[in-house]
Amino acid sequence: MPGFIQNVFTESDIEYLNNLPEVVEAKALLNSRKVVYFSITLTESIRSTLQERLNLDLSTVSKIPLRWIKGDTPSHIDTGASAFEHTYLVYVNDSEGSFVLGNESYPIEANTAFVFNEGLSHKTEGTGLEPRLLVGPMNELAEPVGSAIYYFSSETNALAVTNQLGVGTSFTVGDPVFGGYTSWRMASNSNGSSPQNVVYTNGDVLISDGNYYMYPNFPCFKEGTKVLCQVDGVEIYQPIETLKVGTLVKTSHHGFKKIEIIASGSIHNPGTQERLEDRLYKCSPAKYPELKEDLYITGQHSILVDTLTETQREQLIVHMGRIFVTDKKYRLIACVDERAEPFIEEGVFNIWHLALENEDVKMNYGIYVNGGLLVETCSINTLKNKSNMQSI
Repeated sequence: MPGFIQNVFTESDIEYLNNLPEVVEAKALLNSRKVVYFSITLTESIRSTLQERLNLDLSTVSKIPLRWIKGDTPSHIDTGASAFEHTYLVYVNDSEGSFVLGNESYPIEANTAFVFNEGLSHKTEGTGLEPRLLVGPMNELAEPVGSAIYYFSSETNALAVTNQLGVGTSFTVGDPVFGGYTSWRMASNSNGSSPQNVVYTNGDVLISDGNYYMYPNFPCFKEGTKVLCQVDGVEIYQPIETLKVGTLVKTSHHGFKKIEIIASGSIHNPGTQERLEDRLYKCSPAKYPELKEDLYITGQHSILVDTLTETQREQLIVHMGRIFVTDKKYRLIACVDERAEPFIEEGVFNIWHLALENEDVKMNYGIYVNGGLLVETCSINTLKNKSNMQSI
């Protein structure tokens, strides 16, 4: 059934759609977003037109979905809240570029509809940044359909929407699994309603109303970080990569605790100054007097501090959803701490983390690294289920 239909709406319907207050208000939101989803009340004129031109029975439907888009849409297969047979969409205005349906390319022209089978991949190319208005995409019941979750190996790629690992087949995270990763963060350019400031694990279900751009979760130390331990009754800083399960690590409030899990992985660090979560940061003794040598940690890793500025509080809520405390200290993640500088050496680096024994698998500790800076460990639950790292 793939095909396109021209001159779908009457001129008065097109004028109505372009000037409806809900449409104008939604367009204004494109200043900060690439896609805006909304719906409008179905008029009798538009209802009868869609029934006649697209063979849709909307007799029991009161609203239809619309969206404003600017920029290209990556290749994807539509998904929805329920099973459907076809996707229906109508371009209300002209646009540069083309709509690519399977192996066929079509110009994007005003008042043109596309109807195609469920499961057919599609995308747009060369559309530029001029906003375009669509009725739909929707299924036979006028329910919205669209892309689901895009997966990337890094936050940089997710923000640029480039070098995908793959596209999900539903709004369930990790369906299917890409890159062997089990936990994910959501990039800030995602436009669905699911919160961006939490860690998602495979099997979590996102709200099915937008595009989500996911990248792996990595809260870790760079290889070479030295952790304060007790060996043969003597306190000593040991390279994290030499530690083993059972090694005693000094905590800030709970004495020495045995390592329950130690795990390793790798991270690609960009050679830029951009303050991303998914990269390494350099903490120097000049900025952190407790340090005896430079410390390198990922942007999601927390330094433990006594106080937070208002700006730090605001940014922590953006990144983490709320303010967290470990051992009576605030968790200040490196990408928010102004003292931590982006490590600008590009490349792939080994990273490590550890979890200490605790009856509560969701609790963590404060420990000392590289001469005395207080930082957080992972909890057992996080390192086992949400770190994308391999236990040693």
